[in-house]
Amino acid sequence: MIVKAQAPNRVLDFGGWTDTWFAGSGCVLNFAVSLYAQVIVATRARPGVSITAQDFGEIIDIAAPGAEPYNGKHDLLKAAVNVMGIDKLDAYVYADVPAGCGTGSSAAISVALIGALSMLTGEYHRPEQVARLAHELETKELGIQSGVQDQIAAAMGGIGYHTIEPYPRATTSRVRVTPEIAWELESRLVLVYTGERHLSGAVHEKVIADYQAGNPATRKAMETLQTTPQLAASALWKGDFAAFAEIMNLNNAAQKALHSEITTRHIQRIEEVARSAGAIGFKINGAGGGGSVTVLCETRRRREVEEAIKGAGFQLLPCRFDWEGLRTWVARK
Repeated sequence: MIVKAQAPNRVLDFGGWTDTWFAGSGCVLNFAVSLYAQVIVATRARPGVSITAQDFGEIIDIAAPGAEPYNGKHDLLKAAVNVMGIDKLDAYVYADVPAGCGTGSSAAISVALIGALSMLTGEYHRPEQVARLAHELETKELGIQSGVQDQIAAAMGGIGYHTIEPYPRATTSRVRVTPEIAWELESRLVLVYTGERHLSGAVHEKVIADYQAGNPATRKAMETLQTTPQLAASALWKGDFAAFAEIMNLNNAAQKALHSEITTRHIQRIEEVARSAGAIGFKINGAGGGGSVTVLCETRRRREVEEAIKGAGFQLLPCRFDWEGLRTWVARK
C-alpha cells in the first residue's frame, strides 16, 4: 500500500510570536499557499523504517520505534515514527521550499507525515487533531520552541484567523473574502527567499529572554503584534489594499523591534529594492533572522518589483493561495 500526502506552507503571519507559550495568549492571521511538504509512505515486508530525506539525499534507517536517538539530524522525521509507533515502512519526504524558509515548512512536514501515517493505519484525525499532534511532536517529543499557527495553517489551509486562549489551545475561523479580493491579493503578492536559513530557535531564545526580563521595546512590540491580525483581516475583508499594506508595515516594524537579529542585511536589501520598484507593503515571514519575506506591490507594478528583486540576486517563490490544507490519498498504479 502506498499513501501520499501534501500540506501547505504559510506566509503573512500577522501577529506571529503571540501564539507562543511565553505570550500565553494571542491571535494570528495567516495565509496557506501552494508550496507543499510532500510525503510518500509505503508498506514493506521487513521490519524497521527507512526515511529518505530527498532534499538532502540522506536516508535514516530506524530498526524499531524509539531505537534511533535524537541527535539534531532529521529529528522531526524520527519523532513522527516514534510517536505513531509505525513499523515495516519506507517513507520519502521533500519540500517545495528551501530549508529554513520561515514559512512553517517543518510544521508542514510534520502535518503531512502524520496525515499519511494515519491513513496508512486506518486512523481518522480531524485537521485540528493533526495540527495538535504535529505541534506536540516538536514541543513534547523534541522540546523545541514552537508556536501553534504553522501546524494549523498546514492542516486546515485557507486564510485562517487563529485565537490562542490560552496556549497551546487555539480556535480557528476562516476569513471569508470575495473571489475578486482573493484574486487581487494573489496578483500583488511576491514571496522572496533571502538565501539565508532562518534561525528561529536561536532568535526565539533571545526574544523570550528580553520579554521575560520586561524589556520595554519587546513588550511594546508584542502589544502591537496582538492588534495587527484584526486590523489586517478587516482591511482585507473590505478590499482596502492600501490599509492592508500599512498593517504589513506596522507588523514588520513590531517584529524587528522584538530583537535586532530578526532583520538581516539581505532582508534590508530586498525591502530597499522592492520599495524602489513599486512595493507598498513588506513583511518578514515567521521568526525572521533570514528565511523569506512577503511583498505587496502596487496594483500595476508587480512585474517591475519581481524583476528588481531578481536583478538584485534573490530567489522568487511563485505560489497561490491553498484553500484545502492537508490532503492524503492512496496512490494507484
